[in-house]
Amino acid sequence: MSTSSRMASLRTRVAVVAASSVVVAGLGVGLGAAPAAADVHRGVSGCFAWSWGDGNSSVTVYWHNRCGNKRKLKIKYSLGWTYKNYTAVVKSDGKGHKRFQTASIVSIKDGGRA
Repeated sequence: MSTSSRMASLRTRVAVVAASSVVVAGLGVGLGAAPAAADVHRGVSGCFAWSWGDGNSSVTVYWHNRCGNKRKLKIKYSLGWTYKNYTAVVKSDGKGHKRFQTASIVSIKDGGRA
């Protein structure tokens, strides 16, 4: 086999391997792809760091009291046509969460010392 035919054969093999890699990579994207993530809202109010993600049927709010004393966390949420309030007393460096069914979060505030 001449040098030029060996080089042509090698180029052909490299091209085939590269093309098959692209095809396999493209298939992997479709097979294990996760749905687009919902928006995550994060913020800080006084001593509290909080977050929640947009859900389909519920919203779970997570919080962390970063102060050295017990504090009140006030969450205002909407149930379509009405507003409701939820208050949690959270110890120093305490964490917690609350699930709200079919609700939209309106505001999250530090309610002061408990």
